[in-house]
Amino acid sequence: MKRRSVLKGLSAGSIAAMSMGPLATMLANSAMAAETQRIRTLFIYHPNGCVPDIFFPAAGPLGSFPAMSAPLQPVANQLVFLDGIGYKGDGNTHEGGARKCLTGTDNSTAGLSSIEVQMGKEDWANRASTGISKPSIQMGVGTKWGDSADKRVSYDSGTSLHSVDDPRILYPQVFGASGADSNKLEVVARARADLTRLKSRLGYIEAQRLEQHIEAMDVLEQRLNSASTGGCLDVSTSIKPRVDRIVGGTEEALWNTNVLANISGIQQDIAVAALSCNITRTIAMMYGVPVSPIVVPGTSTNDHDLSHQDAAAHTTSKIWWMGQIRQLIQKLAATPDVNGTLLDNTIICTVSDLGHGNRHNHHRIPMFLAGGKNAGLVTGRSVDLRPLGTPGLKWGDQTASEGIVNHTNVLMTIAEKAGYTSVKMPTQNGRINNVWVNNGAGL
Repeated sequence: MKRRSVLKGLSAGSIAAMSMGPLATMLANSAMAAETQRIRTLFIYHPNGCVPDIFFPAAGPLGSFPAMSAPLQPVANQLVFLDGIGYKGDGNTHEGGARKCLTGTDNSTAGLSSIEVQMGKEDWANRASTGISKPSIQMGVGTKWGDSADKRVSYDSGTSLHSVDDPRILYPQVFGASGADSNKLEVVARARADLTRLKSRLGYIEAQRLEQHIEAMDVLEQRLNSASTGGCLDVSTSIKPRVDRIVGGTEEALWNTNVLANISGIQQDIAVAALSCNITRTIAMMYGVPVSPIVVPGTSTNDHDLSHQDAAAHTTSKIWWMGQIRQLIQKLAATPDVNGTLLDNTIICTVSDLGHGNRHNHHRIPMFLAGGKNAGLVTGRSVDLRPLGTPGLKWGDQTASEGIVNHTNVLMTIAEKAGYTSVKMPTQNGRINNVWVNNGAGL
């Protein structure tokens, strides 16, 4: 009997069946998943577009970065910028762009689902092999404002999904409310009972082999009792105390400039743990919302107003969002995973509601990919897709004189490279295989 078979038996037994919550099943599932390389996906929204000419680095190997994307310089070798991406469809301005981000259409309310929801449903249908406990996670920082479908990027069959921005709400949703030492010991006891149950069903030879693989139980016990192994294994000691220290009963308390970085850091750690622990394989994370009123650190004016001033003003807020994304990338890169790091096994895709923030257009969206080494993504460069796109087409309510490529081609390529077969994007008309290994220079 292989160690993986033992772990499958554990995860299918009382640990999962009894009402121990996600944290307990997570430990068994992550032990199973520890032997298998799995590609994850992380879609990150940042608000109010950009100024493309000072966001996108020059095409080719990444050297120096322009002002708006400069905070990403330390992770340059993990990035591939995609210049010349547009949102197809009539919906325009901020809200239309938000609806298109992950669904591919401004008709998101007509029964369509965003890409991470579609991926999650496929994973959930195959959960006997994927081992996940949540299909997908929608989370964010400063996303409550407006509280309407127009401020969302995630949809499930036309129903908008709120990106949870309060760690006090998100933590128990992801990890469950358990985690105290007494609960951990109870999990160990139940796991040992499962081992006994499995052994009693085996013949003599198989039972002897089970004894040889008893280290599977040791792995679970270590993961339950050690706070030094990182990631999902110590969420009750590394994340939960920080969540408990959050004060303030209103959503606005989470947006204040002086607490924004702390909330962002906690949310990032929850995302990293959820992916590392195989709670889910796909996350949509929103930084702010369309027409975001947040005043980020280093500025004194809200983000939306800055986007309608000059390029220098918009840069002062955009660099904070880019700094947060860089920090998340670095955390993923510092988390060990099969055949490398969690970043190596995660394809990150950034989106926004607009291309040029002040012009309200839907072309030259500030999109880049990151990580994905074990999915074949070739990083450390900027790709200008405009020569490969069709000029003179309408994106939103404005026509682009230059060639633009449909962003759903990017989403479909990501889905396929991550191993999904059921994802559908209504406006896709091709792929962008050229940013992956051995796919040549064309689309």
